[in-house]
Amino acid sequence: MGVDKELLRAKEKVTDIYGKTVRGGAYIFPKQSVDFCATVIQKYTSRDFKKLRSADFDEMAIDEVVFLVQGFCIMLRNLGCSEKIVLEQYNVMERRMGYKLRLASVELERQLDAIHELAKEYERSYISFNYYDKIYFLRYMASKVEATRRFIESVYGKYTDIRSDELSDMALKESCKESPQTSIERINKEMIFFDALQHDDEYQKLLQQQEKLIAEDTFIKNKQARFRKIQVRLAEIREKYQMELFGELLNEKEDASLTVQHPMDVLKKAVEDAEFWIKDHAERDEAKAAKAPEDIEREKAEIERRRQLLEEYGVNMNFDLPNTDEQEEEIFVQSGNLSWEVKGTIHLPCYCNKGQITAYKGIKGKCAMKCPRCGYYVLVDYDDMTAKPLELHGPVRRVEKRRMNGR
Repeated sequence: MGVDKELLRAKEKVTDIYGKTVRGGAYIFPKQSVDFCATVIQKYTSRDFKKLRSADFDEMAIDEVVFLVQGFCIMLRNLGCSEKIVLEQYNVMERRMGYKLRLASVELERQLDAIHELAKEYERSYISFNYYDKIYFLRYMASKVEATRRFIESVYGKYTDIRSDELSDMALKESCKESPQTSIERINKEMIFFDALQHDDEYQKLLQQQEKLIAEDTFIKNKQARFRKIQVRLAEIREKYQMELFGELLNEKEDASLTVQHPMDVLKKAVEDAEFWIKDHAERDEAKAAKAPEDIEREKAEIERRRQLLEEYGVNMNFDLPNTDEQEEEIFVQSGNLSWEVKGTIHLPCYCNKGQITAYKGIKGKCAMKCPRCGYYVLVDYDDMTAKPLELHGPVRRVEKRRMNGR
């Protein structure tokens, strides 16, 4: 559950309800929580508690999660913990088990089921509700549900845009803390370091062991020694390569906590933006619907008249925008760095799944770069004509994680 076990121990000698002395450090159970503790013990081998012990919280019944979270909060209060400590432990349990997220999801499902049940009830109704009344009323319900869905989609889009812009601004500010030359040197070091780890058999096998260990359905306490041993060895291998390749250790500090807007503030702004967007489009649709056929034909004639007038002055309206990319590539080819013949296209494993680069004959080796569309870091191998994600460390890794969390 994530509760601090020390809070369940006696800090000093205390006297129990029978007058016996309980030594400090021993577990103590409030009289009011005896039923809760007994129920927990009885359910220890149940399906839900097996899922709990293997940290598979999403598979637990939500009622059992509520029972445990509330039970531990009551126990901590009965042990004399302050409301501040109880709230801290509640937050630990809530985040660990996705408590409030699952409750919100259950409530959403409940409301959707309620609408569906209402539709069935109205469809079966025979009191002052004839056959055609049902058709028109259910159509009305469907239109209102569709409008709600569209509005929610709009709010979600606005919400993610606001949060993404906020995180992008943070990433930009952090990236400006170092010079371009320093950034290039660091990225090249990380590329070389990542490539060395990729070709180290022991390191890759340890990573696989670590993933299997986490996925095992056993007690967490039985995994700790093995997990810690793997972690220590992985760190030793990383440090060995860093010293051999660069003569120093790379900066792999943990990410600093992000200070972002409160979700309620972001949601309020997203709802306001969505309402404005929908109102604006509704007004445009109303204005368009209010136009008479002769008004539409008059607007088309005015557009055509302007086009002809511009062409009389030598302005061609049927032009194509210049292909800037091809012009830049031609200039680069004429400089003698590459031949014009195309070697092929390399698709990038990035967030947008649309990133790709064109490779020309004559280019060789590996290069670290960002997807031109979404900015995801990749390692491109021009010899094999492949690309793979680039494992980042230090400041660049923190910036990239924030970009990823914003998507």
